[in-house]
Amino acid sequence: MADLTQDEAIDRAKAIDVESYDIFLDLTAEPVLSRTEVRFRWLRPDASTFAELRTLGVRSATLDGVSLPLPEDGRLRLSRAGGGDQAVLVAEAEAGYSPEGRGLSRFTDPADGASYVMALCYPDCGPEVFCCFDQPDLTATFRFAVRVPDGWECVANGQLARREGDVRVFTPVSGMQPLGLTFCAGPFSTAVRTRAGRTEVTVRHRHSLLGQTAVASLPQFSDYARDAIAWYADMLGVPCPYPAYDIVFMPDLAAVALSVPGLMVVNEKLLGRPAGAGDRRSAMICAHEVAHLWFGCLVGERWWDDVWLGEAIATYLSCAALAAIAGVSESLSWTEFAYADKPVAYQADELPSREPVSSPVSTATQGRGKPFGILYMKGASVIRSLAALIGDDALRRGLSDYLTRFAFSTATLDDLVGCWSLASGQDLAGWAEQWLRTEGTTTIRLDGTDAVIQDVPRRQRIGIGLYDLDGDGQLHRRSLVHAELDGERTVVAGLTSADAVVLNDQDLSYTRTGFDARSARVLTAAACQVGDPLSEAVCWNGFWLLVTSGELPAAQFTDMVCRRLQADGLPEVGVETLLSRAVEAADAWAPPRQRAGLREQIADATRTAAGDARKLATGFAASAQTDEQLATLDAWLAGKDLPDGLAIDTELRARILFTLAARGLARREDIDALPRLDPVTGEVNRATCLATQPDLAAKEAAWAVALSSGEPARIAQASAAGIWVPGQEELMAGYRDRYFNEVLPALVTRKQWSKSRLSRLLFPVTLVSEATIEAANAAEPSDNVLRVAVAEQATIMRRHLAARRQR
Repeated sequence: MADLTQDEAIDRAKAIDVESYDIFLDLTAEPVLSRTEVRFRWLRPDASTFAELRTLGVRSATLDGVSLPLPEDGRLRLSRAGGGDQAVLVAEAEAGYSPEGRGLSRFTDPADGASYVMALCYPDCGPEVFCCFDQPDLTATFRFAVRVPDGWECVANGQLARREGDVRVFTPVSGMQPLGLTFCAGPFSTAVRTRAGRTEVTVRHRHSLLGQTAVASLPQFSDYARDAIAWYADMLGVPCPYPAYDIVFMPDLAAVALSVPGLMVVNEKLLGRPAGAGDRRSAMICAHEVAHLWFGCLVGERWWDDVWLGEAIATYLSCAALAAIAGVSESLSWTEFAYADKPVAYQADELPSREPVSSPVSTATQGRGKPFGILYMKGASVIRSLAALIGDDALRRGLSDYLTRFAFSTATLDDLVGCWSLASGQDLAGWAEQWLRTEGTTTIRLDGTDAVIQDVPRRQRIGIGLYDLDGDGQLHRRSLVHAELDGERTVVAGLTSADAVVLNDQDLSYTRTGFDARSARVLTAAACQVGDPLSEAVCWNGFWLLVTSGELPAAQFTDMVCRRLQADGLPEVGVETLLSRAVEAADAWAPPRQRAGLREQIADATRTAAGDARKLATGFAASAQTDEQLATLDAWLAGKDLPDGLAIDTELRARILFTLAARGLARREDIDALPRLDPVTGEVNRATCLATQPDLAAKEAAWAVALSSGEPARIAQASAAGIWVPGQEELMAGYRDRYFNEVLPALVTRKQWSKSRLSRLLFPVTLVSEATIEAANAAEPSDNVLRVAVAEQATIMRRHLAARRQR
């Protein structure tokens, strides 16, 4: 199918102005019947253009009552005829279901046989469902109706206006992009209904989950959404633009969650994550999606170069909103971001696919392929650095002005920067050029005197923590000073007098933190225990970057983590992140001969560590190595010898089985029981467990499932996720060539998100060698998404190989 170019989009926007869509879908028909009536206005007397339609089949298409040729390459060609400006395009088509969780998809519940249908048009699947002018800046009023089977409910962007027999008719939604059309239909159960000002919030899930433990947290999720709506409306000075906000949990969503006008769809796997007292991931995800009602829905990007606008702002604001909706300090919120999210940006900024946060893209496909870590995490980090530079109040006023100026339309980076410049009284065009239109990051370090050096000069304001050792060898922050950096070298008095200096203390800016030799020795001895959670997160991120750049041996990092776990003061996200990094250090960054010893050391450390019992148990389950440790896991699975206060929930059960299955010690009946014990993520976890087994027949079966175009995306990816297991290199040696000869050709025709994910999951990551790198370098996939994935994996493997060669 033809890929929309920016030049084509600009030309089409000059040719027409789209006024409205009337869309009808008949879900009782097989295939689904789709009828679209688009009203638009010609802007030029001799105009011609095209509409997109890529459905399973096309029954008819007319323009002002005159039949049109069937679409070529997914495009209906349109030309102005006659003297009137107004035009009506009508298309009737047949829409098919996709197993990849985008476009039109259907899920059959194994528990009761009920079916659920979802239409997800973001980012480019609208034409697979209805006829449209599929570009972000051609917004219009959408009216939607759907025929559903008996006993079904349906939620969509608008509110349910009326029922006409088996047809559900929804209220019009103004200023919506074609990519925003979304609906979910099926025999849902309503978990909770509440209000946030004038906006009604309703949470739904599939019927078979009624009464299950997994949905017990949904009233709390509803409260998060309600409180976030109220907080954003107050903080931004702009009321929620939608009178209703429906939240639906679905099993086949390709993303973790997605928010469009009036509707949030959430992947059910979020229900499989236990909501511990210190676990705020669900609250953070909810706050992020609610922010999209303003940034992404009320104001959207004009073209795909600025797709980052909604995602970065929503990520940034969700950290601030977390304090309001989950009762935590904003400092703790940013601590969790620093541990869990910011390293994703740092890694994305050192891969071959790195690019600026905002950069020109010539086609829609290029824009949709921008790296997740850059769009979300780096974008949010850069906005945080701007807040440190101009102040929180000026940042907020700029956002409010932006929403007011461009409500129910689209905008660009220049529009947003203009609003921030006006609010702050500073010309921020140069700042935007440095941070948003230039790729890469800056490393800051001390030069041995009282000066901070930037290897890539950028204007930023950072905190600098000065730490002294007391008589017991504990570090305490003597002072926190702030400095504005601009050039290559900035003098800050008094830095050399401290035992340890932490640059970018409090993580105000997006920058890599380098340590001088003395600070590195002191912080290593103290295992980064500096008395402040956010400052400590900065230190750990700095040391982890040293591991991934080959400057710090994985064994030394692992030792630091094990020592740190013995003391109090780590937030839950810190415990979880450091244990995960320690296991990764052992499995991927250390020489293979050290792997078993390091994993044993990590597992032993969790048994005597301070912290949340469940996080520590999960770390133990992920790292268990010796026969004794594995026997302990097997006992836990049977409910024996559990640590005080620990219960084996569904997530921990799956983690235990992953480890036992990888060693060939898991009982098949325990693996097969996962879907029954966990109706949300059990089927997915079962697929991963089966794939991890050290058995060629199991690997071959998982390989076939991962590459099957008929498997649901969640099952294919779960199978792929279990194939490559550290320690199984000899067993898997023959699959290296199969990746390049079988996987890459098979994935060419998949949707962009699916091919990107599977090409990374199936890459032979455990076969770390020059031979694998050479094979990757020699591969020439015909598809750009696959080329990027292979290049990234080869780059990461080259770093693994270099790190393993350290002595």
